[in-house]
Amino acid sequence: MTAERWKQIDEMVDAALELPEAEREQFISSECSGDIDLKRDVLNLLDAQKETLAFMENSAMNVMAKEIAREHSTAVSFIGSNFGNYIIEKSIGAGGMGEVYLAQDTRLNRKVALKILPPEFAANAERIKRFEREAQAVSALNHPYIVTVYEVGEVDGTNFIATEFVEGKTIRELINEGVDLKQTLSIVSQTSEALTAAHNAGIIHRDIKPENILIRSDGYVKVLDFGLAKSVQSTENPQQSLSNYTQKGMIIGTIAYMSPEQAIGDKVDSRTDLWSLGVVLFEMLTGVNPFKKENRQATFNAVLNENPPKITSLNSALPQELDTILNKALEKDADLSYQTASDLRADLKRIRRELDSSSSLKSTELISNQSRKKTILQRFLPLSFALLFLLLFTFGGWYFWNNSIANKNEAIEWANANNLQLTYSNGFVGYPSLSPDGKVFVYASIVNGKRDVYSQRLGGKNEVNLTKTLKKDSTMPVFSPDGKLIAFRSDEQGGGLFLMEETGENVKKIADFGFHPSWSPDGKKIVVSDKAAAVHSTHFIPNSSLSIIDVATGEKKALDTKGDAIMPSWSPNGKRIAYWFIRDGKLGEIATVSIDGGDPEIITNDNFSDWNPVWSPDGKFIYFAGDRGGSMSFWRISVDENTGIVSGVPELVATPSKYCRHIAFSRNGKQIAYIRYESKSNLQTLPFDEKAEKVIGQANFITRGNREVTHPRLSPNGEEYVVRTFNQTNEDLSIVSKDGTIWRNLTTDSFIDRNPVWSPDGKKIFFSSNRNEKQQIWSINSDGTNPQQITFEENIGAVFPVLSPDGSRLAYNKQIDKIQTGVIIELNKNWNEQTPQPIVKPEDFEGYFAVRDWSKDGNSLLVSSFEKDGDENGIGLYSLLTNTYELITEDGGYPLWLNDNRRFIFNKNEKIYLGNSVTKKFAELYSPPSYQIQQPSISADNKLISYRYLQIDSEVWLLNAE
Repeated sequence: MTAERWKQIDEMVDAALELPEAEREQFISSECSGDIDLKRDVLNLLDAQKETLAFMENSAMNVMAKEIAREHSTAVSFIGSNFGNYIIEKSIGAGGMGEVYLAQDTRLNRKVALKILPPEFAANAERIKRFEREAQAVSALNHPYIVTVYEVGEVDGTNFIATEFVEGKTIRELINEGVDLKQTLSIVSQTSEALTAAHNAGIIHRDIKPENILIRSDGYVKVLDFGLAKSVQSTENPQQSLSNYTQKGMIIGTIAYMSPEQAIGDKVDSRTDLWSLGVVLFEMLTGVNPFKKENRQATFNAVLNENPPKITSLNSALPQELDTILNKALEKDADLSYQTASDLRADLKRIRRELDSSSSLKSTELISNQSRKKTILQRFLPLSFALLFLLLFTFGGWYFWNNSIANKNEAIEWANANNLQLTYSNGFVGYPSLSPDGKVFVYASIVNGKRDVYSQRLGGKNEVNLTKTLKKDSTMPVFSPDGKLIAFRSDEQGGGLFLMEETGENVKKIADFGFHPSWSPDGKKIVVSDKAAAVHSTHFIPNSSLSIIDVATGEKKALDTKGDAIMPSWSPNGKRIAYWFIRDGKLGEIATVSIDGGDPEIITNDNFSDWNPVWSPDGKFIYFAGDRGGSMSFWRISVDENTGIVSGVPELVATPSKYCRHIAFSRNGKQIAYIRYESKSNLQTLPFDEKAEKVIGQANFITRGNREVTHPRLSPNGEEYVVRTFNQTNEDLSIVSKDGTIWRNLTTDSFIDRNPVWSPDGKKIFFSSNRNEKQQIWSINSDGTNPQQITFEENIGAVFPVLSPDGSRLAYNKQIDKIQTGVIIELNKNWNEQTPQPIVKPEDFEGYFAVRDWSKDGNSLLVSSFEKDGDENGIGLYSLLTNTYELITEDGGYPLWLNDNRRFIFNKNEKIYLGNSVTKKFAELYSPPSYQIQQPSISADNKLISYRYLQIDSEVWLLNAE
């Protein structure tokens, strides 16, 4: 097929798609003028368009992949076959130069959209690069309004991307059906938020149009198909960086939605997506594309030279502010248009707020594509007033009766609830709790390095520190059922469970242990776990238990759950307690148990991470956080409150967050306070002068973007890093070149892979993983081949690998009766030949050690010490010559030796310190200006410090169904 022929087909298909389906074949017959082959090709492509299930690109340019594959006799059919871990069920279209299939993920038992680059394309280097670019672009993003990438890989030489399978309707379908104003504003606002995330990560979509924006049944947006996306390394000026990457003369996208600069092939930046979104908004409001004409030449001319009419001239019921917004969005001079997606979203949000307070506009409907000259209201005007009155009278009474009486006991429909941000902090916020009347909420926040409990009026902006008189950290506040008391966890007086009045007065300690308190419905008892989990990934060792504490006497009663249990929630009728647990290699499951203990009722038992369970106030549901939808969202499942028996399947409770946690209900069950948590972490380095004992020069980014990078370790030869990368569903290991330009996956699977360290010769990497159910120590060659299990410990297995300087011995942590202990084994022996050497603790030390690093002379270990409840106690030195331990610092973590076997670097209060094991003195090396740094490491020559650069946005939000 020649380029000219393809251009002809492309133009005809694009024009046909703008017509009602019933008129398309007649139009094509007329335009083809007897060219049977042309008519056949166009109709075939239109048929392919129907099969996309409304979630991949529909334009002819993007089904070209399918057409080319059809023409080649060597085309491979994957349908019905096994493809790696996937069973391919059927073809569902093509987009972004790849064939798309509906497939079943056999590991995690979920539907996925599998985009495969056919073998016919493999010989074309440019197509390979584009496919890889799409994979990199989307995988760099992790946002609730952007399609989630589960896996990027290769099977037998064939590249693929596995993404979530999204069901819903495209904006194109909604335009055809008719969409109201509030829904339009919500959709475009959500899309703006998605573009903000993409642009912040240095990615331009370049093909925003109605076919590429999907709306799920719950009203939430998914931006699809980054096949035309451009990604770049961020610079100090993201706009400039994006602009320079797209070369002049390249015209890519769908013309009717292109910005003027994109249409003429000029350099583009993130503002081109905002123009396209403005066109989409105009079309949603009117049913008409403002620039689409009878042919491409006329469309080009309109984009470059014509201004669309005012929205209010087409529909006077629309707010005049929309004219202002669209004039700015469709301004042909990019410097005068919207500069950021967040600015556009803010303007749309203001209109939405005015609509919410104006009943006259709440029911305004917009023009559908099938009736472009009339509004929905105008179509109803011919109806007689008498008929309308009769309809309203007949059905209105039934509606109000039905909703006020018959439905008052039905489950709340959260899809129509409003989301409201309650706090505006600069760091960590967590553990909200609503007062019973829903007028006040309390939460934990870190200010100036200290964690305190704060109170704030719902709708107010002034927070009150309730624990400012306490010297130690306080967190996890929970209102009592009557709202008069607050239970919370504090490190004050040695740590434990505390009570205070709602005003913060009369603080008293009632137990010397306990996390995540939950009140009994009568307010007389509190159930707690003896371990804490701020996020689901921090609890991966099944070593937590539950206890019930009498508020009046402090009496403790252990609650038998037959295994691990954490984060309890007391049922409203007082008979059962919900919790989550780790067991048998599971990532996190929900269960309930009687308050008398005994065999638990398992609520979830699958391959997803489920945690943070909370009973609904009516006792009919358990709400929890889970990643079964691709991101850590809220779900609910129907459970019998008396027996704990499940009577339904998990239902999504959608929020605008990619990571939700810490659920708290108001008493009437119509409000949920929760934490919307967003974070990204990258790799930074600092030059270090060992002799002067100071940092020299400036911090340097090795990686950038909306990614999560942790535990960086530079190879012995200083050429590449091993890092842990993760999202809500995967924890894998990657290798990154020392300048951050080259990435390669070391592991890509559903297992939890953590704490990577290099072997001294740089040929292997040791890490902990649950790939054989329990956490064990594994090794893998630095090229990703030959993974081998090293330890076969019982109980929780083994974690935190540390290698001796000659690579002959391995130290790690294991657990015995809930207490962790360090051991050392010989790597030249088989497991059945090992006699692990224990790291002996002092008899008066009740906590445990985590081995961190081995001195270069082989004689000493640096260890992090922890209290028995899990609180970090400081850094210690363990002598392998005398088998003795001494504490060096009373706080800090992640210590690593320098080459002199005396000094070490470590992390404390988000800063990097230099310590001395002989003098037991330490000094600050580096304090970041406005972010957090964690997990420092140092190069083999002691000249470069590397660390995790962490940025957190954690706020209290309210889901309000009232």
